[in-house]
Amino acid sequence: MKRFLFCLALALSCVISHSSSAAEPLRVFIRSGPKSHGPGAHDHPSFLRDWVPLLNERGAKATGGDAFPTKEQLDATDVLILHLDSGGDIKIGQERKDLMEYLQRGGGIVTIHAASVSKDHDWFKGIIGGSWHHGQTKWREGPMHLYFTDHETPITKDVSNFAMDDEIYYDMDVLPECHILAGAYTPKPAGARNDKAAKRAEEITKGGKEVSIYDIQPQVWTYEKDSYRSFVCIPGHYYANFSRPNFRALLLRGIAWAGKRANVDELCKPEELGENLRYVEGGPTRPEKSAEKLEVHPELLNPRGVGTSILGL
Repeated sequence: MKRFLFCLALALSCVISHSSSAAEPLRVFIRSGPKSHGPGAHDHPSFLRDWVPLLNERGAKATGGDAFPTKEQLDATDVLILHLDSGGDIKIGQERKDLMEYLQRGGGIVTIHAASVSKDHDWFKGIIGGSWHHGQTKWREGPMHLYFTDHETPITKDVSNFAMDDEIYYDMDVLPECHILAGAYTPKPAGARNDKAAKRAEEITKGGKEVSIYDIQPQVWTYEKDSYRSFVCIPGHYYANFSRPNFRALLLRGIAWAGKRANVDELCKPEELGENLRYVEGGPTRPEKSAEKLEVHPELLNPRGVGTSILGL
């Protein structure tokens, strides 16, 4: 009997220990920087101020700062978020050494918008899967559409295409090993099959000032290398977009995925998921509200008008 009770206590201890380990919070460090650009754009201080408590309230253990994390800070981190201008400008020496040790042990990395820029773009491309290439990459600020090219991943499950004001990057250096989750049309008149089509593409894009269907390029992707995961989200120019429930959920899922969590929704709230990812601002309309968006010609509201305009009577 004593042996049975001892074994039972040992088993319960193992279960409790396993449960405690499984429930360990995701440890996140946000590498931020000073604000730049115009009003509402590149507001990295606001992201740091708001997202540290947001992540903590949702079960993570988050902290951050304006300096690259020390080795001790990286040792206590599962996901490193880079959200600052030229976030890939990580100093040769101790900072890169600490980062590589962090990645080699399986630490995740999340890169938002201008953090994908680096003076050493070849090196940084090999870290996150793609980088801004000085002299080659271009940008366009304003209305954009985000088109999801893979709806089968945990990060993109139920997510609909949507439009918003932000900024796209195109002609970046993106490795073929990257898994592209979403893209956007660019002002680049590419893909024309002949001179006539090329000329038409140039007209449609107004010399590269407007987007068209001629070129679509990656804006959101994942990249897995060795034992770590990288999630990159180019949208994030305007800080207001982080308040959009669907965009916030996409980013939270990317953070959880980079941290190798079994449930990528663990940082999301129920009201951010499911149909609230399908029917969003700038995206598809809920079926029960679609009639409200129909525009009916006045003549179609009058039976006599219908007969006159359609039947010619």
